[in-house]
Amino acid sequence: MFIKNLKRKWSSKPTTPITITPQLYLALYARLKYPNTYHYALHVSSSEGVSSPSIRTMKYHCKNIIAVTEGTVSIPWVYEAVKIDPESDPRIVVRVLLGDVSHIDMVDSLLEAVPVGEGRKEDFNCVSWVKDALLRLDQAGVISRGDVSGWESVERTALDYVTEKKQQGRFESGWEAPTSIMELSSNKQQRRHNHIFSRNSKHVSLTAHHDRPPWASRSHLDTMHYDTPLPSRHVRPYWPVVTGATPELSLFGVYMGGQLLSCLALVVIEGERKGNAWGPIGFPTIWATSWVFIPFGFVQPVHNLVHVLFSRIGRAKGQADANAISANAKRIALLPVSLTLGYIIPSFVVCLPSPEVVSHHSRQGFLIAWQFFAIWTAVSQFILTGLVSDNKINRLLGIGESPQRKAATALRYTYNFVLVVTGLTHSLILVFGLCHAFIQSYSPETANQLHPLLIFQPISPFLNEKLDAFERGILSLLQHDTYFAGASSLIWALYLYSNVKPGVTFAALVGKATVFTVLFGPCGAALAVMKERDETVFADSTDSVTPKKQN
Repeated sequence: MFIKNLKRKWSSKPTTPITITPQLYLALYARLKYPNTYHYALHVSSSEGVSSPSIRTMKYHCKNIIAVTEGTVSIPWVYEAVKIDPESDPRIVVRVLLGDVSHIDMVDSLLEAVPVGEGRKEDFNCVSWVKDALLRLDQAGVISRGDVSGWESVERTALDYVTEKKQQGRFESGWEAPTSIMELSSNKQQRRHNHIFSRNSKHVSLTAHHDRPPWASRSHLDTMHYDTPLPSRHVRPYWPVVTGATPELSLFGVYMGGQLLSCLALVVIEGERKGNAWGPIGFPTIWATSWVFIPFGFVQPVHNLVHVLFSRIGRAKGQADANAISANAKRIALLPVSLTLGYIIPSFVVCLPSPEVVSHHSRQGFLIAWQFFAIWTAVSQFILTGLVSDNKINRLLGIGESPQRKAATALRYTYNFVLVVTGLTHSLILVFGLCHAFIQSYSPETANQLHPLLIFQPISPFLNEKLDAFERGILSLLQHDTYFAGASSLIWALYLYSNVKPGVTFAALVGKATVFTVLFGPCGAALAVMKERDETVFADSTDSVTPKKQN
């Protein structure tokens, strides 16, 4: 197979230089929150070199960003010109060929000069910018073999085409593209040009003479449409996190992944404790699975409140019962492995790039499966408990030790493992953002885009501005979720800690919470406080038993 592919690749190399005329496209991007509207952009595709068959595509558009100015967050419109690969961007709904670009060297300067955000705020958006940009290109004589002077006709034809494809089920998951490609020109050079584009596209549909859009030239290939299936509705809220298209969202996704691990460990450990057996807290898989259907920032505070109100451990004051907070040592010792198999590894898998490593549909399938990480963790725990012998666990935790002592050791191992992973993700993203903020030479082109406030500061729920980008809303939602869940878990853990340390002052609790939050983030801080609570209870239990043995 390798030899066959190598021969095909070698034989496809042109023997004579190929000149590819730069072409201008109108690209419509999906807006997942507003499925009947689109983000507009212009694409200019040209040859990488004089004799290169490779296609270089530049994307020109206007977008919203979250900007930080003197500590104030705003959402202005900004112009962006960036090199892209249309084949690997699943958000592209359709590309419409508008014409040839006769002066490619003028495009950058002309589009950069198009006003951004001028006029009334509600009148400016990505659509109005594209309209103005096409007018400027047309007036400068840059567009050849095409007429874009009638913007309403251009836009209507593109939208009608999308509507037609929707009715055909084109954007539904599982749709198969036709294999045939229509060629209109008998010119040899034109056929070679078509071949290059079809080889690099998933599906190319060229309209025939009678299907010509009203702005297209009769002497040239009329339109080219590039279609990509939209993400399944089951993964749309999470899809922007793993694509990397919005860097601040993907970075916070990594950060939240570490915090989620700490909360998952907290919920599972509490469910394993003897004092919570068969109580409302004793079903951790149900609690953690509900995070998929109900916001994480709502479910976790409810879990913590239920624990305080109905759990024997949560209501305990003063001397806590070490037996109540104890658990099956074997299951707790295997929990780090179960978390790795059920949560950590799947989280890495969903981040694999598509289509370079996994296909688009496979990645969606992985993302759907990932959402049930609590179930995979429980299944892993069940299988490992049956596979691993008690002798191995005893050698790990100490042969001859009491069950309570073994449980304390197993809990310590689990706490340390989760805190290390959470601390690494927390520190990595925090340092990454600080480097972009304060070390300008670190990465000048993304210094403003990856400011730590953009990564960590959510949009105010009282903001009246309408966000143009769905990704911005997802980022803010995840931020609020993480902070609500983390804050409630930290307060809950501090409350339980204060129950076993009646003499601790409020200032000491605040100091402990601050230090742990800096080291591990809010959810990691809650886990660290819970670890100290357990260590205190087990230590007090050992001290109370020792005098009895001496007597």
